[in-house]
Amino acid sequence: MKNSNGSMTANLACFLAMFMWAFAFPASEVLLQTWGVVALLLTRTLLAVGALTIIWLWIDGFENIKSAPWFHGLKIGGIGFGVGAILLLVGQKMSDPVTPAIAAAMMPIAGAAVEVVLEKRVLKLHLIIAIMLAFIGGILAGGVNFSNATFGVGALFCLIAIVLFAWVTHATTNDLKSLSPIGQTTITLVGSLIVVTAAYVACLAVGINGTHIGLTGTTDLTLLIIMAVGSIALAQLLWIWGAGGLGILFASLHMNIAPFYVMAIVVVFMGGQWNWSQAFGATLVGIAVLIAQSRQFAEFSNASNKI
Repeated sequence: MKNSNGSMTANLACFLAMFMWAFAFPASEVLLQTWGVVALLLTRTLLAVGALTIIWLWIDGFENIKSAPWFHGLKIGGIGFGVGAILLLVGQKMSDPVTPAIAAAMMPIAGAAVEVVLEKRVLKLHLIIAIMLAFIGGILAGGVNFSNATFGVGALFCLIAIVLFAWVTHATTNDLKSLSPIGQTTITLVGSLIVVTAAYVACLAVGINGTHIGLTGTTDLTLLIIMAVGSIALAQLLWIWGAGGLGILFASLHMNIAPFYVMAIVVVFMGGQWNWSQAFGATLVGIAVLIAQSRQFAEFSNASNKI
């Protein structure tokens, strides 16, 4: 394993990002009992952008915000996070809950594809092994049962969404290097907010279900704030920071362990049942992260390529 402090910090950031992101799923499950799905998507994005903007202004100051590459940042965030979130939502509605989980498990493959195409990365043996282990681990951690999955247009939308998430992470950390991680995160989420707002207005105009505001009691607002500020704003900030240090390929491996965190959170806070298969899947993903960044495995791959 690389011993640099930068690598360790970036891995820690990705771990914390996925752990915090995992809280969004049980919170969404409760809120969606009364909230429309598009309304919830818009509200949580709006709150997240509001929180990040305040932090960005406090840390970097107004002059840095004013001189930021707004057009490019909004374009990246709108396409990657905005369109990606909508495609994932539509894909799930057109298919089943299992299909998005399978698509999400392909994040390391998408991350590898992005680096191969955009950075001409050569995938050595240890990286291929790590990617496949992470994929298998992600499937197990997500509790996926292929017999319950349907592969059609909905699955294609989910897959495109995952590729967009990989692309936008790469684009954010490479094209917006003039900005701090908080600036990169905020400007791209503002782009996402614009697209989500447009989708909400379109749904209202056409009369599509999912635009109604749900309960706003103390519990509901608490869950909404936890999801928006913790699972979206801060998790996204940590993700961009970590991916900036590791690259999208290495960072994407961490994403496949998120379903295990969701299961653990449900067990601790909601009295759910522990699933050893999901725990085993998470272990495989952890091993994949170690293999991918291990100097010894990298040297072994180099030696294998020379044989």
